[in-house]
Amino acid sequence: MDAHDTKVPPILEPTENDIALLLAARCHVGTKNVTNRMKKYVFARRADGLQIIHLGKTWEKLILAARVLAILEQESIYITFSTSKARRPAIKLAQYIGGKNNQDKFVPGAFTNGLEEPSVLVCMDPMTDFQAVQESNKCNMPVIAFTNTHCSLKYVDIAIPCNNMGSQSLGLMCWFLSRAVLRLRGDLSYNFAWDILPDMFFYSDVQCEDNEGEQAQESMQKVTAFNQNDFRNEIQYASNNWSENLLNNQGAISGFSAKNWASDIPEERGNPASWADDVLEEDGKEQEGWGNQISNASTSSTPFKSPWDD
Repeated sequence: MDAHDTKVPPILEPTENDIALLLAARCHVGTKNVTNRMKKYVFARRADGLQIIHLGKTWEKLILAARVLAILEQESIYITFSTSKARRPAIKLAQYIGGKNNQDKFVPGAFTNGLEEPSVLVCMDPMTDFQAVQESNKCNMPVIAFTNTHCSLKYVDIAIPCNNMGSQSLGLMCWFLSRAVLRLRGDLSYNFAWDILPDMFFYSDVQCEDNEGEQAQESMQKVTAFNQNDFRNEIQYASNNWSENLLNNQGAISGFSAKNWASDIPEERGNPASWADDVLEEDGKEQEGWGNQISNASTSSTPFKSPWDD
């Protein structure tokens, strides 16, 4: 698929990096079902039955929606959502392009009873936000919606075909829409990249991540305890069987003969018995001389006389 296969001005065409982000976030992967009005946005069908959305048409509708939102006042834009995965993308979209959102749940009668009077409605999914879409039709309010292949386009004026069921794909589409609106308003230059990362628009389940972290920590503790028990068992086994290993190795030790070490001594050194006799004779001479000296010294010395002997 060509990155420039769109019907938008050259300045608004997607770059190769934009197409790579769309593919990485799986924005082109639809569902197995497709409605009649969504068939024109389908590029192909995979072997497993999933529909592939044409990213060129996705970008065209994205730029069309951005051009509509850029000329409206920020207070006249209303963004609605109904699922937990669409909460963060919708809030971030309202933060950067302006407008209001339903915060948690759309209140029935908010448009028909005059509680809210926006100029345009942006919904994350026309199937789950059908109450808001139906009321906007009664109030002659245009609707911009992120639609999947199975979604109904009833009362939808501008459909942006994409994968609106994934947290990353929906967050990336809201990031592209926010960047396009800011660039069309003149608040962001086309020559510089937006310093806001797409990750800021992604939904993340903090509680699920905490549970995964706790499970990983428990598994590590179990592995550590298991390794410690194995190490202790190995030490106990080695301490109990060291004597058996020693007996088993006696056969190998007995192969070494200790009676032939004397034969390796050169003959020049003489007989071991002769040098032992010499050592004994020298020791006897030294002991006799030492005893004579002690006896001579003891006889020649005068006894000590104390003053009390008188």
